[in-house]
Amino acid sequence: MIPDYNCNCVYFSAWLKTDYPEIYSGLVDILKSHDIVYDIIPETKDVWCRDYMPLQTSDESFFCYKFYPDYLSKHKSYNKYITDNTDVCKLMKLKTVFSDIVIDGGNVVKVGDKIIMTEKVFAENPDIKKGILKNKLKKLTGCEIVFIPWDKKEHFGHADGIVKPISENAVLMTNYNDYDITYYDKCRKILSEHFKVESLHYDVEHKDYRNWAYINFLTVGHLLVVPKLNIKEDIQALEQLLQYYPDYTIEQLDIEKLVSKGGGLNCVTWCRKINDEHSRFLELFNRFESEKDLDMASSGEFTNEEICFMCKYDLVKFSDKYPGVGEYYMKCLCD
Repeated sequence: MIPDYNCNCVYFSAWLKTDYPEIYSGLVDILKSHDIVYDIIPETKDVWCRDYMPLQTSDESFFCYKFYPDYLSKHKSYNKYITDNTDVCKLMKLKTVFSDIVIDGGNVVKVGDKIIMTEKVFAENPDIKKGILKNKLKKLTGCEIVFIPWDKKEHFGHADGIVKPISENAVLMTNYNDYDITYYDKCRKILSEHFKVESLHYDVEHKDYRNWAYINFLTVGHLLVVPKLNIKEDIQALEQLLQYYPDYTIEQLDIEKLVSKGGGLNCVTWCRKINDEHSRFLELFNRFESEKDLDMASSGEFTNEEICFMCKYDLVKFSDKYPGVGEYYMKCLCD
């Protein structure tokens, strides 16, 4: 299993750019400034791509579960937001093992050779005995699964709103110790059997209910993008993350609008490890946001070598974004 801190590419749903353009632009600017490439996932139905995208088990292999969460499937009007992740994997040409086990990607936190999940996964798969489900998950992911209790007050049941890896043998918990010490103690006890456990804490008189989102930051390689919520906890959260991640570069991004809808930065991103050729293609491909921007550029235009490289790597994708340049390339081939 490849954890986010070993990844080098970030993916978004196109809905992030449509519904939250300022957050999308902010993320893209941060990624570009740190030489992290990015791409858009095809055929998504909502912005929360972490929940439906597959788990990367090796450099070229993925595990695709069934995405059919109760918070969408039980409401007919919400069914339109269920992304068919099997179709997405096929469109992206991912080498994927498919399973009918119902999982949310937000309930999978990868830490070294282990995965942390809440026990909600058992409720989502009532027809599979707990022991059999545990063994299947271990076999499909190649990881030991550490199960923590499901906080029933949080109906999504996602582990990525509770815990985050610090290293392969240490994790950081959100501030449950500030408001639910019983649940905090249960989780800490279980996690402590496998990891060193640290915890966030906010010393403010009136804690903001949105401060859960600080744990839901984006990790890609050794870059962290952490939430700014325009509340008193902002500075304390940043100070603590700087303490726990001294070897990481940390950027803050205002995601107040996103958090108001119930999600954070990890929720709207999917990280992947890609090879150097793929990375170069995306770096060139995203130099401009559109062909119009390319036409208006006063510098940085593509060289002939760069155009040839991109067209040979993925002519269809390149031509969809830069149709004029793609047509020019095809004419050159004919000539």
